[in-house]
Amino acid sequence: MYKPLEPLDAHEDEMVVEKSDEEAETSDPGPIVRKRGRSVNNNQQATGKWQQKFACMQKHGLKSNSEGPNTRTIEVLQQMLDYYTRTDDHWRVIAYRKAISALSRQPRKIVSRAQAISIAGVGPRLADKIEEIVFTNRLRRLENTNTTSEDLILQKFLGIYGVGISQASRWVAQGYKSLKDLKMKAKLTPAQRVGVDHYQDFSQRIRRSEVEAHGDIVRKAVQTAHPGMQVIISGSYRRGAADSGDIDLLITKSDTSIEQIRTTMMDVVVPQLFRQGFLQVSLASTSRGDGSKWHGASKLPDSPVWRRIDLLFVPGSEIGAALIYFTGNDIFNRSMRLLARKRGMRLNQRGLYADVLRGSGQVKLTMGHLLEGRDERRIFEILGVPWWPPEHRIC
Repeated sequence: MYKPLEPLDAHEDEMVVEKSDEEAETSDPGPIVRKRGRSVNNNQQATGKWQQKFACMQKHGLKSNSEGPNTRTIEVLQQMLDYYTRTDDHWRVIAYRKAISALSRQPRKIVSRAQAISIAGVGPRLADKIEEIVFTNRLRRLENTNTTSEDLILQKFLGIYGVGISQASRWVAQGYKSLKDLKMKAKLTPAQRVGVDHYQDFSQRIRRSEVEAHGDIVRKAVQTAHPGMQVIISGSYRRGAADSGDIDLLITKSDTSIEQIRTTMMDVVVPQLFRQGFLQVSLASTSRGDGSKWHGASKLPDSPVWRRIDLLFVPGSEIGAALIYFTGNDIFNRSMRLLARKRGMRLNQRGLYADVLRGSGQVKLTMGHLLEGRDERRIFEILGVPWWPPEHRIC
């Protein structure tokens, strides 16, 4: 029986994000109010030292590490991060991303464990790895990954749309060795078959200009069907990235409900875009009356290449929170959500809520009441976070 990724130790500190978000980003902020009738803790209007430690309180941005003092160290850590990303090791992904981000901001070369561990966002295990890279120009842990043909096959399968680590591991255990094997022998869902058939297309990065071209086609169809409805490109594009893995479009209008937006999109716009030959296949959608998404593939008129595209339906009352959520990045968003919780609030893609009553183990007992959902800047303001444009939210 194939057992993937055997060389990796399960007990490493980074499995629990070494310094967890709560430990690394905050010390005790004072008692969190959980009683009804009081929205936040007593320090809501003043940002103390504990809050300044949160990632969302810092200005981040697109950085080139090509000439930085820690370029080689970051390069090796990035290879480990890529490995953990492919294998869906969520906590290690967060730990490595935080460490890489922290290293990229250092004005000097970090050469020792002591120097590394003094940096917020770098724990003891990663500090050891940084020292090893500096003195040996290699990382044994990295060399223990991707060394077998089975692991290489697993990584290939993990690149298929809709396939996670469990499914990919089962296919390897069943003896499948290639995409051709899957096409000929495996029982694939419709979405997985599309992912296999268009593996190369979906694996390519999408340049900003092409993302914009896809967005323009959808925007024209949306505004023809419902004048005044907006199409906002989100995801890494909104953060200023040079390219993206897929195309995320938020569909919204200030005075329109989710039901109205969904009806316009699913009954008018999506069928029209299929007839135009722009949309190629539907991969997932919500069928409820208040459904909020459609996932599929699209292609430009002058190109044979299919791209992954997500249409996300957002009522105007929630667009501010949705912009935060769907812009990211994920570390910035985790920091915002944790800060909200520390202040006795709750932040999600629908809004910022107060009077959230939590029980044992932080289990949510009440939904609370909405403080803000429409205005992105206002959510930052209520939380006491400086306003950062999307390009400065890259933690």
